[in-house]
Amino acid sequence: MTASAGRPATGASAWALGFLVLLPIPLLGPLAAGGAMVAAYGTLSVQGPLAKANAASAKRWGTIFLLVSTALLVLQFALTIPRLISPGPAVGFFPLGIPIMLYVLVCLIHLVVVTVGTVRAARGQVMRMPGARP
Repeated sequence: MTASAGRPATGASAWALGFLVLLPIPLLGPLAAGGAMVAAYGTLSVQGPLAKANAASAKRWGTIFLLVSTALLVLQFALTIPRLISPGPAVGFFPLGIPIMLYVLVCLIHLVVVTVGTVRAARGQVMRMPGARP
């Protein structure tokens, strides 16, 4: 139980931590959001079954988001740095810009998932991701 009005903990804060993606620190906001969602599970898992279920779901999503966004950033740097070291003929944006465009798309999807998860958890529902085990 939380101290606020005697209502049981819902785990909405685990989902709300995903909004750290909006931090105005380039490239670090999404990494902080995924990491915070994963870290919140430890605290929220002891606050009741609803909070534990929502925190577990947020942890799974946060882990996926953290891995995918990190992989896309590493891929972008791996493609860009060799071009900066030994410049060759000019190349358009899209051969090298595909990972960063996918990164932006993943961040937008993350914002939608986090918004839905936060609202559902605040209403006392468990946010279940498609394909996730119950």
